[in-house]
Amino acid sequence: SELVALVRKEGAHMTGLRIFGVVLAMVGVAAAAFPNWFGPLTGGPEPPVDVFEAVERRVRGGMVLGVGLIFIAVTALRPWSVSIPSAIFYFMTGALAARVLGLILDGVVPKQWALVAVEAVFMTLAALWLWRSGLTH
Repeated sequence: SELVALVRKEGAHMTGLRIFGVVLAMVGVAAAAFPNWFGPLTGGPEPPVDVFEAVERRVRGGMVLGVGLIFIAVTALRPWSVSIPSAIFYFMTGALAARVLGLILDGVVPKQWALVAVEAVFMTLAALWLWRSGLTH
């Protein structure tokens, strides 16, 4: 999609920020999948006290994934009408992916589904912002 078109447009050339984004995204995926391996990042070495906290630890890894996606996809800060909604969309993508992974692997907590809905709303609003700006095809 957008990332594939960007890679085709620029060829094999990757900026240092994009390489940093790829590394961050990989760390984020690993932290979301294995939060105990990343204790300082995901919430400490002790086991989570309940299912809600177990899912939240994965979400912290997903946020790192989202920041990595931002570095990969947002290549310029201006125009702000593109960079801001794109950053929101990619950050929420990482958090939402990790939250859903947590719900699948750790168990279901009703409050987590409310947070899924909130993140989905933010992603939808960011996507609509981009669409209204005429930046999607």
